Amino acid sequence: MSAHACNEITTVALQGSDTATLTVRVNDVILINHKGPHSNAIPANFLFEGDNDFQIELVTDDPAATGRAEVFVACQGDFPEEPGKNQNVLAELHQKGAGEQSATFQAGPQPAFSYLTGEVSTDEGLLEAIEVMYQAAADGDTKTYIAFFEPMMTDLPLAGGPPPEMIKGMVAELLSGKYTVKSSKNIQVNKILGGRAYQVVNSKDQGPIQFEEKTDVATGRTTISQGAFWLKTDDGWKVFRP
Repeated sequence: MSAHACNEITTVALQGSDTATLTVRVNDVILINHKGPHSNAIPANFLFEGDNDFQIELVTDDPAATGRAEVFVACQGDFPEEPGKNQNVLAELHQKGAGEQSATFQAGPQPAFSYLTGEVSTDEGLLEAIEVMYQAAADGDTKTYIAFFEPMMTDLPLAGGPPPEMIKGMVAELLSGKYTVKSSKNIQVNKILGGRAYQVVNSKDQGPIQFEEKTDVATGRTTISQGAFWLKTDDGWKVFRP
């Protein structure tokens, strides 16, 4: 770590092969499905104080294909290097051919995110909640839709994220009629964070509710997905990350 003060973040650097798909998970959260020999980096959000699980999975028919990833601590704004070249590495994994590798790394104290106090639960009623959220978006029902983001209104400011007013503005923009609302097909519901929460994604790792810009532009239409991370609360199922 450099001597100057910085906002430390935990990041994963990864690199795969043309002939394989490399999936990286932290605490069962799918961070990325990566294909290709180029390197990539993604923040390792959803951490616990103390032990954290780190896993890579290589899906391939090529026994020579490789995938590698490492968790490291860096200053926010620094440009990550490819695996093997970063400092302050907490854990590293390497897989050749199809298979999985796992490790455990340590993280320091975390902000009071709601997933840290969430209780282990089942996904009963989750799909129904997603359908209610989707229908609210399709109907332009801002009040019902934004109620699903209650944890975000309290969690994100602790991490320096957008304030509630900005979240409300985002919802107002998405439900303004400028976007076509779509529901993802073939979604997968994955238990994460020790059963405290669930990640819901389609085959492209997008959330189950899609907002597609109606305006045709030369570079294509902007698509925004929401509803990927869910937590069961006393008030029912809520989205605690977009």
